[in-house]
Amino acid sequence: MKFEQKNIAGWSYFSIPILEEKGIVHGFFTGLSPSHLVKGDERQRFLDAFSLKDLVIMDQEHGDRVHIVQNGERPLSGDGIIVMEKGVAGIIKTADCLPVILVDPDLPVAAVVHAGWRGTVQRIAGKAIQQMVASGAARKRIIALLGPAIGPCCYEIQEDVQDIFRKEGFSEEIVYSRKGSLFLDIKKANIEALKAEGIEEIYDIGLCTYCTGELFHSYRRGDRDKRQINFVSLR
Repeated sequence: MKFEQKNIAGWSYFSIPILEEKGIVHGFFTGLSPSHLVKGDERQRFLDAFSLKDLVIMDQEHGDRVHIVQNGERPLSGDGIIVMEKGVAGIIKTADCLPVILVDPDLPVAAVVHAGWRGTVQRIAGKAIQQMVASGAARKRIIALLGPAIGPCCYEIQEDVQDIFRKEGFSEEIVYSRKGSLFLDIKKANIEALKAEGIEEIYDIGLCTYCTGELFHSYRRGDRDKRQINFVSLR
């Protein structure tokens, strides 16, 4: 499966066409797209562009709470959304943290999670998978998509963060030492967590938000109040 960049009604995003053909409408948006979807014209324009009836945006907490959206439920805060209601988009916002989309096209069910380093160390992606499986998804069918995030080329951390990952059982391979500094590979850490849940089909977009300034906002590069959005829904 390969990612392709698209533009619909001014919304610039990356997705995997074969999943869209299976009814999984999704996208990792660039910073060139509007991100204020809470109310007003932009919200409706987004719904119209992707043929949606509603969307869910939560107050993100850098934690591991994952909510299931079905039967009209609309959670207010957390860092993961499992979508079982058709025509409703689960949305998370990022600007260096890792967005992860999880799908079982055959059920169908899909999830999107916000995996900063705190959510990653708490294995938020794994917790989303556990809830998906409890709702009927099969681990052997679940596909994971890793979106744009700050890469190990740029994600400098301190020893206290390295120690936290070690204590939580992550491998030494997720942290690199260069010229006396430590750098975290947040994608590799999430891949470890995904594989621990039995997920083998994992696709990485391979883009660093810090390096790719022409496409993405980056908190560490100075975009303190700007975010790009990431979403998944069921047609």
